[in-house]
Amino acid sequence: MEELKLTINMLPKGAWNNDFSKTLSKKDWDKLREFALTRANNQCEICGYKTDDLDVHEEWEFDVKKKTQTLKKIIAICSRCHGVKHFKNSVRLGFGEEAQKHFLKVNNCSEMQFASHLNKALLEYEERNKIFRWKIIADLENFGGKDIQFKQNNIPLIKNPYENVEWDMLSFEETKSLFEIKRNDNLIGAPKILNVYVDNYQGMICVKSLFADKIEWFLDGEKIKTKYNVIGLFTTQIKIKDFTGARLKFKLTGIGGEVVSKTFEILPLEVL
Repeated sequence: MEELKLTINMLPKGAWNNDFSKTLSKKDWDKLREFALTRANNQCEICGYKTDDLDVHEEWEFDVKKKTQTLKKIIAICSRCHGVKHFKNSVRLGFGEEAQKHFLKVNNCSEMQFASHLNKALLEYEERNKIFRWKIIADLENFGGKDIQFKQNNIPLIKNPYENVEWDMLSFEETKSLFEIKRNDNLIGAPKILNVYVDNYQGMICVKSLFADKIEWFLDGEKIKTKYNVIGLFTTQIKIKDFTGARLKFKLTGIGGEVVSKTFEILPLEVL
């Protein structure tokens, strides 16, 4: 099979917030964006479609062993080619069939060749998802970004004390062993934990509960965040980007009492 003009590039979960369109200032990203658009001159750099409404797309090369993502291209492409690049998202939005047709047309290939390429992209995506953090390598001067500086994301890893808890099957007695529970002298019970979920790709802890008026977060014993609930289901989250502490806990408080979590350990991460 000849080299494809249009390929599917699935960003692994650990790299979802590393793209420069999100991490750079608007001024710096616009500089890179305009450099690509000027070079393209209103013509998609993949399929050749002429339009004054091109998207700008970053292409990265991933090295699983070194845990690096290297910027290879910043190109101006039409929305149809962009939909193929982000094929999983196109499928999610209901445009998978249109993206497949465009892939076949641009590459002048068979459905079997498309299926083979998609399967390879999916296998690479799953393999790369084993990495929580990637080190970014980019020479932005090559893309019109002379003197533009960028920072690596500082997102520690979270050691979850509730990693293997089956929340749907949890009894009250089991709950008492997982949390420090204090009940007030009334008919309303202390807040009830429905789920605690840790997303280590994005560095986030999510807590879902009932009968809670507020949640307080404590880092190394010092309160760092409070969020209040009006009524009913309480779903809240905290992001640990740039955290420098080591031990994180939360306390849920309601009319019926309070619930204190076990400790989430914040682990400094060296990417390499």
